[in-house]
Amino acid sequence: MRIGMIAAAMLAAGAPAAAQDNSNIMGEVVVTGQRASADYLSDEQTVVGLRRAADSAIQPVKFTSDSRDADVRKREIHAMIESAIRRTDAAGVELVTGEFELTKVTLANYSDLAFRSGGRPDTSEIAVYVKAKLGGSVGSAQSRIDNFIKVVPAEGRALIERRGAITLTIINPDQYRPEIVKLVADEALKTAGAFGPDYGVRSRG
Repeated sequence: MRIGMIAAAMLAAGAPAAAQDNSNIMGEVVVTGQRASADYLSDEQTVVGLRRAADSAIQPVKFTSDSRDADVRKREIHAMIESAIRRTDAAGVELVTGEFELTKVTLANYSDLAFRSGGRPDTSEIAVYVKAKLGGSVGSAQSRIDNFIKVVPAEGRALIERRGAITLTIINPDQYRPEIVKLVADEALKTAGAFGPDYGVRSRG
């Protein structure tokens, strides 16, 4: 018998989303998979899940400049990011970076962010997220993010642009492991019992 386990985040509208598996994650992680997109004909179908509210909403953005000179582009982008950081507290948001586990972007570390090509000639960009805590609905967090993006002033030919849809985060997903294990064990024992006393459970993964 194969028993699947997931940690899930619940959108305000009620659609759950599964967090990527990793070991000993204590920080805040990006929710990367939507349960609604899963293949329910797959043998890997989830049978036990834990639902809970997400902790924050994040909007992917990029600071980009198409000034002709590369050094000018970098100065413009850095100046705009610094200006954005100084406005985060008043806007009720944060700038964060990371592919999975998130790190706050601050005045002390923003210069360490990696530049990349903007996909057009003479264009550079830095990609980050704007994060808003979910004190209420996802819509409320989205409004704070949208308002923040509007108030960050352009610097030369630099500007801030969205680079995808809003998604969610969970803080310290490992804290839910004991509860998930108990849910899996209860379900497994109940299912095995339905087949009779000669059946048991083998779990893995």
